Amino acid sequence: MDVEAEQKRPDVLAESILRAAGMSVDDLKSLETVFRDLATTFAGKIASQTDVAISAEFVRMESIEKDAISSTLLRSGLIGTVQVVKWGSRLLFAADRAFVDCGIDALFGSGASQDNPPHRPMTSVDLGVARQIFSDVTSSLDHMFSSGGEALFQIAELTEAAHFSTATVNDTRMICCTMLLKVGCHSGQIIIMMPRSSFRPMQDAIARMLQQPAHHSDPTWAKKLRLEVSRAHIDIEAFIQQGSMTLEQIALLKPGQILQLPKDAINQVRLRSGKQALYKCRLGKTGTAFTVRITDPINEEEDLLDELAAG
Repeated sequence: MDVEAEQKRPDVLAESILRAAGMSVDDLKSLETVFRDLATTFAGKIASQTDVAISAEFVRMESIEKDAISSTLLRSGLIGTVQVVKWGSRLLFAADRAFVDCGIDALFGSGASQDNPPHRPMTSVDLGVARQIFSDVTSSLDHMFSSGGEALFQIAELTEAAHFSTATVNDTRMICCTMLLKVGCHSGQIIIMMPRSSFRPMQDAIARMLQQPAHHSDPTWAKKLRLEVSRAHIDIEAFIQQGSMTLEQIALLKPGQILQLPKDAINQVRLRSGKQALYKCRLGKTGTAFTVRITDPINEEEDLLDELAAG
């Protein structure tokens, strides 16, 4: 195995373990942990600019399909396009009008008076403040996902929902994080909409942060998150790969029936958590107890290529 492959194996294993623990982008639980902290960071940035009592609250993570993407955008008041050039991706911020008004009230110190008519057109002042609030969200994202001082997320266009063309959004699936900004007795909602093109870079950033928290832009926060993840309990099971059977053969299985295992079954033991395979193992015995000896981490991509090559 060459040096590059040797260096890649720990990353593959780390991703597998994170996925088994619900810490991959394929599992929304991973993003809940990160985005709860994002809401806290965002609240801190707004609070540092005002004397008004404000807070930000994580609401939910969800995966939505194409029709729901369009309806989510159309229901919002203001849409911000966020370029993530390094990831080759873009995010969308969909904020309702109340979110914009809460931002204005927070920065101008009015305590969320809500005196403005709810459907009046947005002024240049409204849009300027909204851009500032959106920028606080992007800098909070940088705090989560940037490994240095480089800004990953850049606010581009701001468009009122009534003038936004959903035809420009070709994504068939997005992961969405909903947050509330609370000012006084009122609150507004923003939805951070993340397309497929951001999934893998986000997963890589999470894995890198958990493996090397000292290299993160905020090592203390990264170490805290790593500690939370390391304490997570996941169920582990060992199983033997029997081979394949037709659906008809499976339908005819009966209690008491004996199945033949492969000759090398002793070396075909796997450790997995949920649906995620982690390690290859060898079956053994110590006294009266069966044991498994861990041999190699599993790289599912390599295993699939080996199976295809074997025909």
